[in-house]
Amino acid sequence: MKREYSRRQGIRELELGKIQAHGTFSIVAKSPDSGLLGVAVASGSTSVGDRVPHAKPGVGVVATQAYTNIIYATKGLKLIEKGISPREALDLILQEDSGRELRQVAMMDVEGNKAVFTGRNVPEWYGNSIGKDYIVIGNLLVGEEVVNRMVEGFERSVGTLIWRMVKGLETASASGGDRRGERSAAIIVVSARNVEVEVRVNNHRTPIKELCRQLELHFHHS
Repeated sequence: MKREYSRRQGIRELELGKIQAHGTFSIVAKSPDSGLLGVAVASGSTSVGDRVPHAKPGVGVVATQAYTNIIYATKGLKLIEKGISPREALDLILQEDSGRELRQVAMMDVEGNKAVFTGRNVPEWYGNSIGKDYIVIGNLLVGEEVVNRMVEGFERSVGTLIWRMVKGLETASASGGDRRGERSAAIIVVSARNVEVEVRVNNHRTPIKELCRQLELHFHHS
């Protein structure tokens, strides 16, 4: 587990409302059996699915959060598609971003290569965990146990990649989740050629539960 702490300036700006924090917990993961890639996320923001999770069939998945800069996803996936590794792609974008210490990003390509970054000014609690087939990241959480429980929920669950990632969201939320509570959630799963699943739940009192409901409806009618 890698843990870093925000600098005084970042915390002070957050307290003064100069910049808006988007506390979030996310997972990017790969199924070793099916080859599917996915990204799942929940947040205290009202529309996390519009900015944090990104995926491109046959290329990779990205979660970009905290003080979100979607360039990490749009440019990152383009670089990965050109054959650049997630680590190299992430490092290139970080070099160009003067606000890098406000970012939290996880990337994974179709081969399972991974990269993660958490800036020093990301709101506490923040941290990440990297496993064989996944990365879990979170910020503005109640504590380290949120990331730990999310990892356990994913690793110990059975079934498809989709439901294993959802289980990670559920266990993270049950352990405290976002310090503000969750108001939105989203999931994207891609294969080599297609977006297999994309569901977003915005501004909802129980977004993870609603995400499960919508996924069940999706599979019932598919």
